[in-house]
Amino acid sequence: MKLHRFFCDEKLTDRKSVVITHAPLVNQLKNVFRLVKGDKIILFDNSGFDYGVSIEGFEKESVSFLVDSVTPNKVFPIRETYLFASIVKKDNFEWITQKATELGVSHIIPIISDRTEKKDLNKERIQKIIVEASEQSGRGTLPVLSEVMDLETALQKFGHVKSIAWHTQAEKFVSQDLGDTLGAYIGPEGGWSDSEIELFKKHGIRIRSLGPQVLRSETAVISVITLSVF
Repeated sequence: MKLHRFFCDEKLTDRKSVVITHAPLVNQLKNVFRLVKGDKIILFDNSGFDYGVSIEGFEKESVSFLVDSVTPNKVFPIRETYLFASIVKKDNFEWITQKATELGVSHIIPIISDRTEKKDLNKERIQKIIVEASEQSGRGTLPVLSEVMDLETALQKFGHVKSIAWHTQAEKFVSQDLGDTLGAYIGPEGGWSDSEIELFKKHGIRIRSLGPQVLRSETAVISVITLSVF
């Protein structure tokens, strides 16, 4: 039987028993899933390990567990992927975050570009989506969510990452473009501006195309990540 997985923000390394006091998780276990003493679940703490635990008991504001097993989590992509995603409408960016997490992206960097219509994000909400998608997909670590930044700041801060900017009017992508680490810059609905294309060239970012068709930002993200991590 497949066990439910939950992210725990307390370190579980070398512990035989655990007491969780994080209110949202306690409420989820007690009132949403209605688990009881003796039920088994999996906890993960962003260390890359899965902890098989048994519920020992519930208190008003805590849950106690016994650790039954510790196993390395084997759900990970073949390369480290940085997603530089221009901010789009709220629901669409949340969907991008969810799918990027499920597919194994290691870093998510929200970008304000010249044609970005929305300039901010509810970071707490986005982080919640990352946790839920990580629990559902079976991965053992959470993607790192960066602060919102403009394109030039991202290019300077992450200049060490071998990256590609995706643009319709560019040379077509080939598998040789991929390395052990990859950064993927995905533009907004209107695409990258001419000045942004020049900025990519200035910073040595390769510019590639998925083909002649014009893709929505969400579709481009899924296509690029699938090429990158599998």
